[in-house]
This record gives sequence, structure tokens and C-alpha cells, in this order.
Amino acid sequence: MLNKRVLQRRVAGLLEQHRVPGIAVGICDRNSMLWSAGFGRTRAGGGEPVTPETMFGVQSCSKMYTATAVLLAVQDGLVGLDVPIVEYLPEIRLNSSFEARPERLITLRHLLDHTAGFTHEAPVGSNYLVGRESFEAHCRSICDTWLRFPVGHHFQYSNLGIDLAGYILQRRSGLPFDRFVRRTVFEPLGLTRTTFNAAEIQREQDRAIGHATGYTRIPVRVPMVAAGGLYTSVNDACRFLQFQLAGSAVLAEMHESAGRERAYGLGLAITRANGIPVRGHGGGGFGFLSDMYWAPEAGIGVVVLTNSTAHPFQWELAAEIFGEVVPHRPPQELAAPPEVSNGSLAGLAGNYSGSGTDQVTFAVEGDRGVLIQADTRHPVRFVGPLEFMIGHDKRFRFRDLDDAGRPAYLESVDDGHVRYRNDVPEAAPTKPDRPTKPDGPWNRDYAVRANGVRQGTARLRKEHGVHLFDHWHGGTVRVRRHRPDLYISATGEALDLTRTPPTYANVRLHQL
Repeated sequence: MLNKRVLQRRVAGLLEQHRVPGIAVGICDRNSMLWSAGFGRTRAGGGEPVTPETMFGVQSCSKMYTATAVLLAVQDGLVGLDVPIVEYLPEIRLNSSFEARPERLITLRHLLDHTAGFTHEAPVGSNYLVGRESFEAHCRSICDTWLRFPVGHHFQYSNLGIDLAGYILQRRSGLPFDRFVRRTVFEPLGLTRTTFNAAEIQREQDRAIGHATGYTRIPVRVPMVAAGGLYTSVNDACRFLQFQLAGSAVLAEMHESAGRERAYGLGLAITRANGIPVRGHGGGGFGFLSDMYWAPEAGIGVVVLTNSTAHPFQWELAAEIFGEVVPHRPPQELAAPPEVSNGSLAGLAGNYSGSGTDQVTFAVEGDRGVLIQADTRHPVRFVGPLEFMIGHDKRFRFRDLDDAGRPAYLESVDDGHVRYRNDVPEAAPTKPDRPTKPDGPWNRDYAVRANGVRQGTARLRKEHGVHLFDHWHGGTVRVRRHRPDLYISATGEALDLTRTPPTYANVRLHQL
């Protein structure tokens, strides 16, 4: 049962407690707006009052709109989900250390469900360096990236696939991407307060201004248009969710996952909020955090938009609202899979890395396995030869064993998140009076900046003959030489020393 007064006080309290300039919240069912309201101001210390029609940047929630446009284009015969993208972009060439001509294998489906193998950032136009280049230049620069894994092998969240899907719509339709989506999605749904067009966004008077700690100026126009360039109001966002809730046959494929309970469909996440099955997306960056989700069984949609990244309640508020407005059903108790013999664990032991600080260690203690994350140790229970559980509901599997029985990946069964095998040698002791000497680009520190603001320090170093990269967010990965001055890390990212300045995962490294 929706208690509007309680929710009003709750949101107003969050606004004051976390000093968020503005919040907009909307709740809808399949046919009507149940409640929407704006709180605070469009900018800190001034601006106009936020209303349900105030436009916010929704960042990665943009991916749902792009995927919807693709599915409608499939219905109209403009594109096919399973046609190789080289058919639409005959000039495209992609780099891979796994297979020749991967562009002949990648389809729009791979782009939308993040299984093409792309890294997250492009050399031109990224979250770290927006620049002034166009959407088209950003998409063309994707050819200068390296795939992190074989096409279709697993899920890895990336902006690049979604942007490339939007670029294909532009090329096939002959219309700028923003105009194509306006014609096929926004106008038919009556979304008059929604746009991908940067010029329209910058002219808009009733627009929230993004706020992020450490930044005095935040870009409004971003080249990652299809993946993160959308602005919309909470009322328009609810209308979009109503379209998704309507259960159109054309969108059915978009809402399906690859056989996992919590995973990713085509341009949208499939997860649970307080035990309630929901679909949708979250977004964050350039001063905004957003959540747009709907519960298909209950027929309820929830939207939360904020113009600050300095608060902890992204997703929490939306999940809390679902818990209050959707009738509670006790979760069905599932019998735990029986434990099986551990078998030989020796080859499974090692470090496994996602990116930055996302690193875990699988250790063998006697005849048992332990998963170690930071200072937390989780005894594991094997439920299959290469599959184990920690606690009652977190299941993992090892994938792609080599001849010595060592896995290449550790995958979360629930959401498809993958960590890569990354065995890093112990750091060699260095005497204070004999520091490690620089060796060309190695054994040096590098500054990493995001749109001019220092994010941290990375280091290239050698230990015991092994090349290593110390990530600016923490954590270390091995890198192997693929060709002269080009290295591939254990997590599939490219360290390119041929560029000036050098780059890691297409992020610039400025020598200190």
C-alpha cells in the first residue's frame, strides 16, 4: 500500500540528510501515474524548484532506450539481432588477441547484452576525457580498442557495445541517432521531456545540474550518447516504464536473460528488489544517479532521479519503495544443492580479478576451499565439480581449465559477473637506499585524471621478470607482451605504450 505522506517525508529527509540538491521520484502502474513529486532545487544553493517535469541526466539508464529503439528497428526490418555487424558497418575492423576478424562474429545481440568482448572506455570521448569530439568520432575510435575475451564468451558490462548499436541505427536509417530515437520511441510514447540531443539539453531551462565531489564544472554534452547521453523527467520516465510493462511482443526478447535469475537482458538488468523480480537499469556519472525499474508481475514501475553522486541511497530508495507498494510474497524455499566431493583443488587456488579493487583469492586449506575477499574469509561448499557456494545463496563456478587444471575465470552464477585468473608474484623487498630504477616506461608512477581531476596513481613495474600494472583504484594485474609495446593484462585490458601518453584500458597515463 502506497502511503504518500510517509514517502514524502522519507524523500525530504534524505534530501536534507545527504545534502542532495534535488530528487524526483515517480511510481506508476501499467495504466496510470500513482504518484510523482520533485524535491529540492535544480542546483545547489539556487536554481529552480525540482518538479516532476524537470529533466535529469539518467546516464546508463539511456541503454534501455537505445535497446528499445533497436528492437523496434528489428520489428520494422531495418536491422537484425543476429546479423554480423560488419554487414551494417563494412569498414569496421576490431582488434582481438583471441580470434581473427571478430567483427564477423559480433551481432547486435552481443552489443546489447554485453557479450561482444568490449572494454568500457573508448580512446575518443570517455568518462575520463569527454573532449569535444562527436558521437560519430567516438564510435569510430572503438576500432582502436582491444577485445577483452572471445566474442560471446561471457558478460562484461561496457558502454561501447551500446554506443555501436546506436551508431548502426544511425547508419542504417540515415538519421542522426537522437532523431531516429525521437521518431521511433519518444514521439509515439508522448515523451516530450526526453531527449538525446545535446543542444536541446543545454538550452533547456527546467534542467537539473549535476553535482559531484571535487568537480566545479561537469560536462553536459558527452560523446557516449547511446550509452549515457539521455535526459528525461520523472513523469516521462514513468511513461517509458508503462510501455515496458505493457508486455509488447516486440520487446519480449529484450526482457530475457541467458538462463540466470539475476542477470542482463538486452540493454536492461534483471534482478530483485526486496525479493521482488524487477527489470530496468541504474545510471551514474557526470553528477547524476538514477534508477528506473519495473516489477513485471506486480505491474509497478519506480523511478528515482537525483542530481548528485555524493549520496549512498542509489538503488536503496527504489528497492525500499518496491518493498512498500508491491504485495509481499514469502520467497519460495529452495532445497540447497547437495555438497559434493572437493576433488583436486590445487589447480583452482589463485587470485581472480575484475578491475581495480575487485579481487578475490581462492585458497586451499587442507582439503577445503576458502574464498577470501579483502579481510573476509568465506568457507566454500562444492555443489558440482567446478561449482561452489558461499552462504546460502551465492554461487560461483570456475571456467575454462587449462591442461594443468587451472581455470581462466571465476564466474558468479547469479549475475554473470566474471573475475579473471590473475596470479601476481609477491613484491620483491626494496631497500630504502636502493630504490627500483626506472626501466623505460617501467618502474614508474603515472597520474590518472578524469576530465582534469586527479583520480589516483598507477604504476608500471617489473617483479621477478613479471610485468605488472598497479591500478589507480587499487589492486594489481599481470600484463603479458602481445606485440612490441602492447601488453594485454590478465583481465583482458590493453596496456598500449605506443601511444603518447600511454594508455591502460584506453585511459591516459601521465608520467609523474
